[in-house]
Amino acid sequence: MENVLKLVQREDTTTSKEDEDKKRLIFEIKEVCRLIACNEHWFELESDENLIEACIYERSSLYSRYRYLMKLAKKLGVSCNSLKSENMGV
Repeated sequence: MENVLKLVQREDTTTSKEDEDKKRLIFEIKEVCRLIACNEHWFELESDENLIEACIYERSSLYSRYRYLMKLAKKLGVSCNSLKSENMGV
C-alpha cells in the first residue's frame, strides 16, 4: 500500500511539473505574439532605412521563435483551448 501511495504522490508531482511547463510555454507564446505586434507597429511608423532593416530582422527572429514555441507546444500537447483558458484566467 505504501508503494502505491508513493507512486501516486510521484505522479502528482510530475503532473504539476508538466502543468507548470505548459503554463510557462503559454506565457512565452503570448509574449512573442505581443512582441510581434509591437514590431509591426514600429515598422509602420519607421522612416529610416537602417531602422526599417532592423525591424525586418527582428521580425524574422520573432517569427522563428514563434515557430519553435508552436512546435514545442504541439509536442507537449498544448492546445488552443489551453491558450484560451489561460487568457481568460481559468
